[in-house]
Amino acid sequence: MMGSVESEPYAAMGDQRGAYSPFAIRILLPARQNSGVVSGTACGVPAAGSILGAPGTTFYLITTIGSRAITVILGMSGLIASALLFVGGRAARPARLGALVVVCAMNLLSLPTSPLAAEELYDPKIRADLLARKDGLIAHTETAYNDIFVGKVQTLLKMSFQWKGWHFHESAVNLADADDLPMLYGHTVSLAAIYPPDIKRVLVLGLGGGAVPLYLARFLPDATVDSVEVDPGVIEAAKKYFGLRETERFHLIEGDGRVYLNRHREPYDIIVLDAFSGSYIPFHMMTKEFYQLVRERLAPHGVVAVNILPVVKLYDSNVRTLQLVFDNLDFFDASDPAADTKNVIAFGRLDAASEDQEKEQAAAAQQHYKFRFDLTELIGTRRIATPKAANGEVLTDDFAPVNVYDALGRRYRRQQEP
Repeated sequence: MMGSVESEPYAAMGDQRGAYSPFAIRILLPARQNSGVVSGTACGVPAAGSILGAPGTTFYLITTIGSRAITVILGMSGLIASALLFVGGRAARPARLGALVVVCAMNLLSLPTSPLAAEELYDPKIRADLLARKDGLIAHTETAYNDIFVGKVQTLLKMSFQWKGWHFHESAVNLADADDLPMLYGHTVSLAAIYPPDIKRVLVLGLGGGAVPLYLARFLPDATVDSVEVDPGVIEAAKKYFGLRETERFHLIEGDGRVYLNRHREPYDIIVLDAFSGSYIPFHMMTKEFYQLVRERLAPHGVVAVNILPVVKLYDSNVRTLQLVFDNLDFFDASDPAADTKNVIAFGRLDAASEDQEKEQAAAAQQHYKFRFDLTELIGTRRIATPKAANGEVLTDDFAPVNVYDALGRRYRRQQEP
């Protein structure tokens, strides 16, 4: 309607600002003579916020605090801003409004920056409730990244991804035993603890049901463990069904692993590369440039543990690429004959050491950390010869046909049942 002067600012705004700006104008408008300035300001401020907010949210906030925290913080900020406008329109003196702004700002600053629960790393009640349930499919969730299935078989809770009709087991936990690692590759990953003399920070790229980061966090009580997962649906499932909790030293971070490493320069004593999407590792996390970035983020005496599949073409290329970045490499068999899965864990380390020295380090680490699965036994039985990788090609950001090579040996890790 255009029936009055007072309605003109509302009409000029049209649908551009929705319902918020008209209410703001009505509250702030002292007289009709000021309608142009007030309506222009009310429209200009949201426009400036949009210009700054779009790239700021995409390139900084999402990777820093995650989408859920953004929603909560901005929602609270909106409510506070509305209250300020309402009170400001009725304030007798500007000082009253200024004091209110200071109080609200202090309250915002006092909010916790991350969801911290009790120090227990998992919720025993969630696992006990699931243990009492019947075997079979527990949940099925479709996300932008994965088709996630959570199923129970006796005491085991499994997470799998579906891809073109096949199910790929990604993670499994024993609901009756928090220290168990039903998928044997996790035993071998724990050998990373023998290399750094003092472990304070651990990074795991890839979460699944959280079996590996939880195991490391439970047996490395002085270390902070960060687990980065690109799919928020996986994080939600790990919390809801596998009972994972975030604490002051156990963090579940939503984001791409490579982006995270680019933006966080703090060094880690151990970095575990365990990011899978179905049967394959994302190509950008298997290149020379990526492994160089990982090496740069290792602390002195640090080590990276790489979970790779022994698919002939892809395996040779991955090994050759690793050899260009790390002078010191160890390879261990992480296959599980009972589950018909094949894995190899490659350790890229900054320090040189002989096999005898590594055995001594394994004994010392086992005595110190008391791992459930003995490191001295693992290092003695799982070591394999360093592959020659004669037929491999160097994988780079410009040349990484990972999906093609993986397709040549996709029989690994695939299962017909979730």
